[in-house]
Amino acid sequence: MAEFDLGESRLLRVLPEVYQVAAESSRPLQALLAVAEDLHRPVREVLDRLPAVPDPGRSPSSLIPFLSRWVDLDWLTLPGPEASGSASAGIPVARQRDLIASAAGLSARRGTADGLTRFLHLATGVPGFEVVSEPGAFHITVRVPAAAAGQLELVRRIVKGIKPAHVTDAIEVMAGE
Repeated sequence: MAEFDLGESRLLRVLPEVYQVAAESSRPLQALLAVAEDLHRPVREVLDRLPAVPDPGRSPSSLIPFLSRWVDLDWLTLPGPEASGSASAGIPVARQRDLIASAAGLSARRGTADGLTRFLHLATGVPGFEVVSEPGAFHITVRVPAAAAGQLELVRRIVKGIKPAHVTDAIEVMAGE
């Protein structure tokens, strides 16, 4: 049996003093503490990582869909019936993390041209979107940069999900530079 280091034992520190003193000379108690430490190690490791769970930048990738539900982005990040076979509607995990981290700000600007532009930029990873609103016409035109032309399905899904319900929309791809 490997030597048990009493100084490293987290469990020994929470035991009554009589056990702490006895552990210095009792081999059976040291062996029992070593087994208990080994049994508790996996749980302690999970609990030590717990603060990383709600942080989209540090959370394991497997928890990103769960976090997207917390901030009401699951309609976009989880594949829906209208998604054409691509996982998470084609949004890489890194961009999903950015969307989740920015969810509060995006929610505050929801329904505005600026909010839609920011959302499209974060989701596609391409800057340069333009949202043209026609005052009084309840219509917007979303101008998509040529670099994002391959993500039109995602752009349509976002526009339909973010714009106010009474507003109609048109999506145009800008000419490449």
